[in-house]
Amino acid sequence: MLRRILGAQWLAIAFVGGVSFVLSVFIARRFGPEIFGVYAQAISLGSLVGILVDGGFGKLLIRETVQTSPALAGHEAELHGFAFGHACTAIALLALLAIMNPFSLHWPTLLATVGAFGGAVLGNFSMAILRGQGRLMRDALWQMGSRTLTAACMAVVLWGGGNAPWEVLTAQFIGAGIFLLLLMRKGWVRPLFRVPRQIYAVVIPLIWLDLATVIYFRSDMLLFKLLNVSKADVGAYGVAYRLIDAFLLLATPVGLLLFRRFRLNANTLSRLNLIRIVRLAILASGVGLLIFLLALPTADLFFRLVFGEGFALAGNLFKVLCLMLVFALTNGVLGQGVFALGLDRHYVWTATVAAIFNVAGNLLLMSTYGVWAAVWMTVATELVLGIGLSAALIVAWKRMQCTEQVG
Repeated sequence: MLRRILGAQWLAIAFVGGVSFVLSVFIARRFGPEIFGVYAQAISLGSLVGILVDGGFGKLLIRETVQTSPALAGHEAELHGFAFGHACTAIALLALLAIMNPFSLHWPTLLATVGAFGGAVLGNFSMAILRGQGRLMRDALWQMGSRTLTAACMAVVLWGGGNAPWEVLTAQFIGAGIFLLLLMRKGWVRPLFRVPRQIYAVVIPLIWLDLATVIYFRSDMLLFKLLNVSKADVGAYGVAYRLIDAFLLLATPVGLLLFRRFRLNANTLSRLNLIRIVRLAILASGVGLLIFLLALPTADLFFRLVFGEGFALAGNLFKVLCLMLVFALTNGVLGQGVFALGLDRHYVWTATVAAIFNVAGNLLLMSTYGVWAAVWMTVATELVLGIGLSAALIVAWKRMQCTEQVG
């Protein structure tokens, strides 16, 4: 059964990643490095939009579907409605902000970004419940269905001559809307706009964790614009990072299974659990190292052949980003272990320190070294995050030894 679940999830990720990659190739060739750089920056901004719209409810729906927390007892049936209410309010406010355009940016691109990523979050709430229920095979089908609809809409726009980021993002929004209509065909979730304080008290740390994570993953794309880094270089960086995202997605099903397993045994802290976390982390780092070694001789040729000579820089950037994978895949396992052991506060503080470190380093170095500052700061940030998560597990190990001695 485990193989079937992992197989279905990896098939879905391979499908979603493959379709996204093909789309990225067509978009990059249509737009060219400079306009693709603008598109990549819009995608990075969309990650921030998605977190604000999600409001931590995605993680909360998964967690509370697996096992209800005592603090939220009595609200289980209303959580989906609260999530919808928060998301609809956030989308409306962000759309209004995009139209007002206080930063004098291209408002159609801003509005399309809010729609595309906001619509995706609304659909993800339903999939979060499936993941909490352990129905990962159905979740895999829905992932492929969602990507098919959004990709089809984007392909139609590109085929029709679309050559601006806002046109592609609007098509993505339309596809996300169609998918949401299909999800709700058996009954709409009624948005509940009056979210109780105890709900927000639980989700605020989750929001902060997501914000800190997206800052050290995506802030570089926004800082490129602030510091006037070459648009062509930004486009090459965006192409390289899109492929890195695909590798990170492949680790998602394992993370979901680990989370469910540890959540169901959240009250048990054993030496065996800690040893398993360490072993899985070592295995993950080995996978990352293998990807890095394979990228060294092949990346340059791959990006030149697939994306064209205009993206030749992406090959060298990709090699360094693959070094980041050695730490990022390891941190994915360590992070699940930290959550399982109830060390959420350690994770929040670690992610916050990593985000500050990343932004500060980029601000100091990016004006001189451009995109190269961003790639090396990404590697360094994952190393900082790994040190913090490892320290949290060491704390758990010492706490367990103290408990055994007292016992």
